[in-house]
Amino acid sequence: MIWAIISVLAFYLGLLNTILARVVGTCTQGDADRLWGVVISIPLFLLAVIALSQTRYVRGTAIVCVPAFLLMLWQAAFAAKLSFEILVHNSSACEVLEGMPYENSGDEIAFAVLWPLVGFGTLIAMALVYFLRRMHSPLRQR
Repeated sequence: MIWAIISVLAFYLGLLNTILARVVGTCTQGDADRLWGVVISIPLFLLAVIALSQTRYVRGTAIVCVPAFLLMLWQAAFAAKLSFEILVHNSSACEVLEGMPYENSGDEIAFAVLWPLVGFGTLIAMALVYFLRRMHSPLRQR
């Protein structure tokens, strides 16, 4: 049961941190450093995936995480938009965040790679663990 609790808490805390990294702060002088907050979420999401792989209550843990999965889809959509705008349209990160023209902060490429990697990577890892654990559960083998 402890692994399920750890997984849920780590997933929600990591998600909360990515949401805060997006919405808390301003782009003063084109500085989008708040997006570096996603780095703090990486160990939390890794812990969530590892704990999910260890718990006996995979289905219950997944049910409790449904609201977070939906928010994570929202984060992944933002990450895709951020990467597209930075890499294709050469927009600054603050331009994507605030919707107003800003100068590039110099960290745009890192944000364009890191945010989708964390967003989509977490969703894929959680889904893989869930489905692989469900396929190999002892109840399925009877």
